[in-house]
Amino acid sequence: MILLEFQPFHNMKIFEEYIESKTGYRIFIRSWVPEIKPKINILIVHGLGEHSGRYKNFAEKFENKKVGIYSFDLIGHGKSSGFKGHIGNFEEFIDATEDALIYVRKQNLDIPIVLFGHSLGGLISLFFLIERESREIHSSIISSPWIKTAVKISPLLIIFQKLLKNIIPMMRLNNRLETCHLSKDERVVNEYENDKLVHNKISLNLFSEITNAINLVLEKSDRIKIKTLLYHGNEDKIISAEGTKNVSEKINKSNFHLFNNVYHEPHNDLEKNEVYNKIFEFIQIK
Repeated sequence: MILLEFQPFHNMKIFEEYIESKTGYRIFIRSWVPEIKPKINILIVHGLGEHSGRYKNFAEKFENKKVGIYSFDLIGHGKSSGFKGHIGNFEEFIDATEDALIYVRKQNLDIPIVLFGHSLGGLISLFFLIERESREIHSSIISSPWIKTAVKISPLLIIFQKLLKNIIPMMRLNNRLETCHLSKDERVVNEYENDKLVHNKISLNLFSEITNAINLVLEKSDRIKIKTLLYHGNEDKIISAEGTKNVSEKINKSNFHLFNNVYHEPHNDLEKNEVYNKIFEFIQIK
């Protein structure tokens, strides 16, 4: 574990470290840890093309809340190993999430862990909760999960993907993300566009694995037994809130919230204080 010398927070220490995934990948983890023992730890699973470093502002909101924030770079993202925008199978994401969860648990053996997933990370988190049913997770927060895209994907592109994914699975396409749809905050958009760790790639195989994972989550979300907050912005032009609502209705202990006039990244939008207050209320911290 490396303690960073540059310290932008007054009451938190920042750590960076690599861990070895059980599938052989090097996984990069960032930690924002309070000076005193935390009441809760949050493990963040980020979205497609981004990385853990984009959650520094998220961590800052918890600076005086006695909450530890941990985030890791997904395989093929940020500083973790792997071909950018590609995965062999979805279980590799799930294994990496479990490895990160074990890492967090080792830091504090008796502190509740909240699993937070955004966009693709929301899908990964839901899949993880269904397939692994980990007792280490106290509750979960799912932000704008990739269940249903807001823009209809071309049928020709789907046919193209199905025909070629077994022949050239690592072939990558542009993910066609309109960065202005992430947030109404121009600073957030500019930082995203100039972030060298961000990429815009998605392989044919990754798209196929995401599609299969979505189908599984839609079919088996009723297996999720822990308390779960799902939220979405009603102006999300990337991922539709309808999919989030559908999943929420299948989870017994779920709370679904739709934020008015909010884009794809609620935690980074102009209404972010409303979003964080909802999170604080859910995890019961002041």
